[in-house]
Amino acid sequence: MASRITFAGFVLDASAYTLTGPSGSIGLERLPMELLLLLARCPGTLVSRQEIRSALWGPEVHIEHDAAINTAIRKVRQALGDDPAQPRFVQTVVGKGYRFAADIRLPGQDLRFTLTFKGREILLANGDTVIGRDPEAHVCIDEPSVSRRHATILTSADGAMLRDLGSRNGTFVDGRRVDAPTPLVNGAVV
Repeated sequence: MASRITFAGFVLDASAYTLTGPSGSIGLERLPMELLLLLARCPGTLVSRQEIRSALWGPEVHIEHDAAINTAIRKVRQALGDDPAQPRFVQTVVGKGYRFAADIRLPGQDLRFTLTFKGREILLANGDTVIGRDPEAHVCIDEPSVSRRHATILTSADGAMLRDLGSRNGTFVDGRRVDAPTPLVNGAVV
C-alpha cells in the first residue's frame, strides 16, 4: 500500500508518520495514528476489534483492550473532526469493529471533480470555481437563495475544498453550515 493516502482534504503519510488537514499539521499520538493507518489502508472494509488488538498490541500485552480501542477511535475522530452520530470517516459496526468510509486517493490516481445541479453534471477545472447568481461566475445558479458570489470550490491534487464567500443565506454541506474551508467528499450535498 502507498505510504501517502489523501482523503477529503487530509493527507495521511505513513512514511513521515504525519496527518495534515485543511488547516495544517494535526498531532496524533502513536496508537490513534496506528489505528488510522490500519483503517485507511483498507477503506470500506470492516476491521474487527480483534484485528485492531492484534495490530496495535499483539498477544503479549495485557490491558483493557476495549477501553483502549474506544479511546484511540475517539482521538482519531477528534483529529478528523468526525461526528460519531453522522460519521464521514470512521463508521462503527456495533459489536464488530470499524470501517474507514472516506473515499481515498493514492498518488498517481486521476481526479475528476463534478458538480451536479438539477440533473446537469458540470465538470470543475483545477483551481478555484466560483459559484453564484452572477452571470460571470464559473457556475451560474440563477436562484433567489443564491448570492451573486456565493461560494468557491478549490480543486487540486489533494481534493476539493468548499469555502463560503460571505453569502447572505450561508453555504451548507450535508445539512451543516460551513463557517470555514470545508473538505468535500464524493457525494457531498452542497
